[in-house]
This record gives sequence, C-alpha cells and structure tokens, in this order.
Amino acid sequence: MEVGLFDERIFMYSEDMDLSRRMHQKFRTVYYPEAKVYHHFAKGSHRSLKLLWYALHGNIVYFTKWGWLSDPERNQVNQNILSKLTSCTNSHP
Repeated sequence: MEVGLFDERIFMYSEDMDLSRRMHQKFRTVYYPEAKVYHHFAKGSHRSLKLLWYALHGNIVYFTKWGWLSDPERNQVNQNILSKLTSCTNSHP
C-alpha cells in the first residue's frame, strides 16, 4: 500500500484524520455529493476516562506528527481548494 495502514500509535478518534492526510498526499480528492455517510455519535469519551485518554493521546500523536500551531501542508491544501471554489463561483453568473 502506498499510504500504509493506520498509525498504530493512534488507537481511536484521530486515526481516520491521519489516514486521510496520507491518502490526500498520494491521490486526488474527488467531491461526490450523492455519497452519504452515517455515523452514530455516542460521545464515549465524554463518559469514560479511558476513552477520553485515547482521544487526547490520539490528538497529541496526530498534531505532533502534522503540526501544532503551523501546518504548511494543510495551509496549501486549503488555499488550493479556496482558489478553485473562488474561480468556480466567479465563472458562473
């Protein structure tokens, strides 16, 4: 696999953000408005200290890996998306 598997240091909550970042580095992101994702939001980390620890630890690993206050890669991705959106809205009356 080009992007690898889930980062084993991240057990819950932030592992999908990390995998998505790595996928975006290798592949083109496509917007498909008909796609639907359903997520049952149980707020486990609000009721369990163990799950809260997993959430905090995962976020610490994620931000240490990708940047805490400065994230140049994410800034560039956001700028590219905003410029594309701006050019699309400016080209349509």
